[in-house]
Formats: sequence, structure tokens, C-alpha cells
Amino acid sequence: MSLGGILGSLLRWQITENTNSLSLAVFLVNQLGVLVAGVIAYRAQSSEAIRLFWITGFAGGFTTMSSLAYVLSDAAPLVGFGYALATLLTSLAILKILQSRSHT
Repeated sequence: MSLGGILGSLLRWQITENTNSLSLAVFLVNQLGVLVAGVIAYRAQSSEAIRLFWITGFAGGFTTMSSLAYVLSDAAPLVGFGYALATLLTSLAILKILQSRSHT
């Protein structure tokens, strides 16, 4: 699990360093993290150890609540609200799509 967290954190750092916009980088890593966690949770037939590595470790280290809070605190109120809403709705849409496709 800790190796997954290390790898996720390093990849998040790479993406953040190579993206011109912190708000774009945070949005991307959080949505990709939701996608990884959702694929493992809804689509993959995996052991508990694999689930812990990818969901708790990798996705947990990759995604970032603290950077999201920073982006929101730095934005104008309506922009921040729109960003937070877009983050939430996109995350839920990703999970809903993965969940619906896992039952077919």
C-alpha cells in the first residue's frame, strides 16, 4: 500500500510540475485518481492487496484534497464554486459510468 502511495504522489508531482495551471493539474489528477479507484472498485476482479495498493495507496497518494482547497481558496467565489461543482459532478459521472458498465 505504501509503495502505491509513493508512486501516486510522485506522479501527481510530475503532472503538477509539467502543467502550466495548478487548477488544471489538480482537476486532472483528482479525476484520474477517481478513474483509477473506480476501475479497481467496479471493473477489476482483484485481491484485497491489489485493491489496497491501487485505491488506498496509489489513488490516495495521487489525488489531493489539500491542493483542491488551496485552488478553491485562491479563486473568486463564483469561480471556486463552479470549480468545486465541476470536480464533484465529473467525479460522480466517472463512477456512475464505471458502475453501470460493471453490471452489464
